[in-house]
Amino acid sequence: MKNITLLGINSKFVHTNLAIRYIKKMIEQVEGYNLTMVESSINNQLPNIIREVIESKPEILLVSTYIWNREFVFKIIVELKKINPNLKIYLGGPEVSYNAAEVMETYSEVDGIIEGEGEKIITNLLQKEEKDVLGLYYRDEKNKDDIKFNGHETPIENLDIIPFPYENWELMENKGKIFYYESTRGCPFRCSYCMSSIEKSVRSFSLPRVKRDLMTFLDAGVNLVKFVDRTFNLKKDHYIEVWKFLIENYRPNTTFHFEISADLFDDEVIEFLTTVPKELFQFEIGVQTINDRTMKLIRRKNDLEKLSKNVVAIKDNIHLHLDLIAGLPKEDFETFKSSFNYVYDLKPEMIQLGFLKILRGTEISGQIEEFDYKYMGFPPYEVISNDDITYEELLKLKDVEEVLDFYYNSGDFIKSVDYLINNFYSSPFEFYLDLADFYEEKDHFKVSHKKLAIFNFLVDFYNEKKFGDGERKTRFIEYLKFDYINLGKPGKYPEWFISSKDRDHYHEVVEKLVEESKFKNNRQGFKNTEMEEFDIDIFTGERKKTKLLFIYEGKETKIQEC
Repeated sequence: MKNITLLGINSKFVHTNLAIRYIKKMIEQVEGYNLTMVESSINNQLPNIIREVIESKPEILLVSTYIWNREFVFKIIVELKKINPNLKIYLGGPEVSYNAAEVMETYSEVDGIIEGEGEKIITNLLQKEEKDVLGLYYRDEKNKDDIKFNGHETPIENLDIIPFPYENWELMENKGKIFYYESTRGCPFRCSYCMSSIEKSVRSFSLPRVKRDLMTFLDAGVNLVKFVDRTFNLKKDHYIEVWKFLIENYRPNTTFHFEISADLFDDEVIEFLTTVPKELFQFEIGVQTINDRTMKLIRRKNDLEKLSKNVVAIKDNIHLHLDLIAGLPKEDFETFKSSFNYVYDLKPEMIQLGFLKILRGTEISGQIEEFDYKYMGFPPYEVISNDDITYEELLKLKDVEEVLDFYYNSGDFIKSVDYLINNFYSSPFEFYLDLADFYEEKDHFKVSHKKLAIFNFLVDFYNEKKFGDGERKTRFIEYLKFDYINLGKPGKYPEWFISSKDRDHYHEVVEKLVEESKFKNNRQGFKNTEMEEFDIDIFTGERKKTKLLFIYEGKETKIQEC
């Protein structure tokens, strides 16, 4: 019996590696192998990962290689070969598939590289000689510097032959992790920057198979299942059936995340989506840019009017992430502002401001000279500049990305930031750019900050910009007070927070809640509520005193006037 170890190094502890689980399940169907799965993250120490691999006593090591773990992987395999020169090491994954020969020439420790779908290729590798395996780069037996390749392996036609990747016990024991899942492979679109555009056909697992898999997740009660289908809503008869199944078998604590194109939905689908239970679905929508010239160059087409209409229609009950990419061809600093403002005005739960990466194998990796791209020579190969945007401008956008996370994506500044944008700025982008400049001037980016400090910095920003005292300042502080209390029971009140709470009335309200059995006793009532009086009606802006009761129920805060 040969010992095989599968190594997956994730970018975060909460992630799960889908690839090595698929491979493990496929090898289990081949006799003669003992399997060990070593899964870690880039936050672990290299010696710890090396030790765990060596203790599994592998004769063959299979490693899943990506942008986020590439440098880790190469450091690890060099040390592993020192410890065990006879260990056979095979790599797979997008970070080695498109320059396999170059990788093997650079790293003599690599015995082979899988190009394509590993499930089929590795199964063949374990049952045949290397020279007979398609999709495999390997070394000639007599001359190890001679890299051989037998040609490409065809994609797996019947995806159902690939077993469900997860064990029931790991689902039950790790409910808080992110479990990746796919119901289709491939993508018909040709976005020039995307690895998925390389395989243009789309294959699907059968619906009965998908439903069985999803029921396993539901029965285990996991928190988040993230579909890795590149565009989930391609085939209506497929995706609608999946969604109907999830609604019919709804579990309140399980959420399913999908990457979708919002402008593909027709009116029937939109009407259906408005019936989805809140928190059941998350949609990630790649807008990337609204610049017509850029969209044509990257082979992407967005029906912006339909996209915005559909987003507005479903955002009340579906958690939405909208994506932008800075550094695309012919997207300069000014046109990027328009893309940012378009997405911001749709008010999704999260705006993901990403930066173009020049990935091997993509069309854009062959257009470096055409657009004068400069990019980092190490993962994640992020763009430094091109002929339309400078390094300094991209750094500005990096700063905007960070304050956007603080003051928008956090969901902590619901009222106060809107007040500032609507009253003192011509657009959302101008506000975040101004705030980013303030953070940079004050050196706030150089250290991490607690939540209270981020609130305090916004007050400092208001004062520094001299937006005004009197009514303007009153309104800003009242909205900020609301945002602060809305987060949860305050443990500490900042200096700018002057409480106007009617304590006697607060006691009466809590006692009534206890009488109504909302809480067991007064102590629990005070612990899970807060009351505050405001000089304005927070929801209408009318100038009148308003008392609000905040009831904290898990992640949600319920608010009622009293």
